[in-house]
Amino acid sequence: MDDRPTLICAEAARHYRRRLVGLIGRARLAPDQALWIPHCRSIHMFFMRFAIDAVFLDAHGRVLRVHAGLKPWRTATVWRARSVLELAVGTAADLGIKENSHVQIVADSNADRAAQRLRL
Repeated sequence: MDDRPTLICAEAARHYRRRLVGLIGRARLAPDQALWIPHCRSIHMFFMRFAIDAVFLDAHGRVLRVHAGLKPWRTATVWRARSVLELAVGTAADLGIKENSHVQIVADSNADRAAQRLRL
C-alpha cells in the first residue's frame, strides 16, 4: 500500500459571507475538490442541490465524525469540532477517512490565499 498522503485542493471559507454561502449555488462538487470551514462545528444544507460528505475535525485534525451522504435541507452538528471539511459524496469513504483518522491542512504557496491543500 502507498503510504504517501493523498492531496486534494480545498477552498478555505474564512470570512462570514463565504462561510454562510458555502457550496450553495454550485451544481456539484468534484471528487478532488473540497470546502474547509475553520472555526465551525455546525453546518446546514439549506438550498443545496446535492449531498456531501461532511467531515468534522478537532483542533489537531483528528476526525471526530463523518456524516456521509448528508442530503439537502439537513443540518449536522458536532459540538467538539473546530472545523468542517465538505467533500463530494463518497469521497470520504474512497479516501479512507473515518473517525480517529487525521487530516492535515497546509497552505499551498502556489495557490491563491483561499486555496489550501489537505493531506489525508
